[in-house]
Parts: sequence; structure tokens; C-alpha cells
Amino acid sequence: MEIEEFIQEKKQTVEDYLVKVLDKIKEDSPLYAAINYSLVSGGKRLRPILLLATYESNSKNIEDALPFASALELIHTYSLIHDDLPIMDNSEMRRGRPTCHKIYGSDMALLAGDALISLAFDIISSSKLVAKFTEENLLRIIHEFAELSGVKGLVGGQVMDMVTMENEAVDDDLIFYIERRKTASLFILAVRTALILANVSNEELMNLTRFAENFGIAYQIQDDILDETSTLEELGKDVMQDKKNRKATFVNLYGLDKAYEMGLDIKNKALGFLSFYGEKYDILKSLLNFYLKDLK
Repeated sequence: MEIEEFIQEKKQTVEDYLVKVLDKIKEDSPLYAAINYSLVSGGKRLRPILLLATYESNSKNIEDALPFASALELIHTYSLIHDDLPIMDNSEMRRGRPTCHKIYGSDMALLAGDALISLAFDIISSSKLVAKFTEENLLRIIHEFAELSGVKGLVGGQVMDMVTMENEAVDDDLIFYIERRKTASLFILAVRTALILANVSNEELMNLTRFAENFGIAYQIQDDILDETSTLEELGKDVMQDKKNRKATFVNLYGLDKAYEMGLDIKNKALGFLSFYGEKYDILKSLLNFYLKDLK
């Protein structure tokens, strides 16, 4: 199967599942419209696809991993809604159309993001999952979701992203601290969740964690470059945002050429962590090369 076909197939599988998830809350709250607008709006679905691809490399029954993949997309979408708010990045476009707060207001957008977090944990803590996975593994994954989406992960990166605006003292350590958390955390969560469900060895878990971390950082470097060099039509979101907000990015810190070199080096480093496993994770290699095609 070609990688584009694989991505489209898994993307459709995730989106079908997300529709079912939202159907369960359709009648419960006025927030449904804002949640549905942001969640069922296209997007790459990279993180849930990464989770499913990792799981499928170890177990062919990917249906079992769908609740976790969908929960991960809920977390990602909440982070985008909140990132776009006027009190954060103040963005007007996301996924090719107006951001949630531009349509529903900042109050509803804020609460839609909050609701998505809760819904994600509702899904992964369902008692129905105990029939398929051990309670120990499920508890471990719930903890990983909390840690990697919280202060030690995604939120921790977002905080430093905000407080370092206009900070002239940003260095290598700080920029990597931000991007390991702000972007790479959910890549790590995708891969680790799949591997914990599949009961791989600790050594394999650590190597694939390093793969995911470097994939996420390289992806962010590519995003920094595209923010500087692409258009709204190409990206489907506001461009030149980092420069406007005077954020600490690889491009702002090192310039385009150096940022590109760093991104390519980190991409190759990520691939190196898969080399221990022969052809087992070829699909992950293909995903990385596809999503990092501007770093070649």
C-alpha cells in the first residue's frame, strides 16, 4: 500500500470514529456546535495516524486502538482552539477556515477546548476497554495522557512559548525545552500509547520514544520554516505568526538555512532509532518522510 493511501485510509477511520464520539454528546450541550466545528474540520490527523501505525506494526487489530487515537486527536484539537485565542496567538484561520473563537466567541471556544480534554479522558477510562487491555496498562496510559498533555508536556511547552516572547536570551537549551514539550509531547504520547498497549519491551519503548521525540522536534522546525516561507492558502492557517508574536522559534533564533540543516539532522536522527528493528517499522519511516517532505 502506498503511503498516501495508508494515510487516507487511517484518516477516514479516525474521522468516522470521531463522528460517533460526538454523536453521543450532540443533545447534551450548546457547546456541541463549537466542538464539532473545530474537530470535524479536516486536518492532517497525524498524531492518531502515528498511534495507529505504531500499533499496527505490532498488532493487526487496530480497532482496539481507535479509542486512544481519537482521544489523542481531541487533546490536539483542544490545544489548537486555545492556541488560537486572542489571549494566546490571536489567530484568525485554522485548517483553512476561521478559528473557533471567530465563529463562536472566545468564551465558547475556551469551554469547547475544556470539554475536549474531559471527553478525551472519558474515552480512555471507559470500563469497556478492560475487556481488551490490562488494567495496569490502561492506568499507565491514562497517566501518560495526563503527564504528556500537562505541565510536564504540552502545557509546559506552551507556557514557555508564551513567557519567552520578545526574550533575547533564548538559547539552544530553551528552544529545545519548548519544542520537546509543545510539539513533540503528543508525538511521544501517540507512539508510547500504542507500544504500551502492544506490550513491547522497555528497550523498544525507549528507542521508539526517542524516534517520536525527534520526529516531533523536526516537524516543529519544518513548521517554523513554513510559517516564514508559505502562504495562508498553502497552510490553511495564518502565516508569519511567530514573527508577529516575536516567539522563540528555530528560524528566529538561527535563520532559515541553519534551521533547515538542524531539521534535516534531527529527522535523520529519528530514523536512526528505527534501524534496530529491520522492516518492522517501515510504515513509521514512510510517515516521517511523508510529513517531513520539506526536510530532504
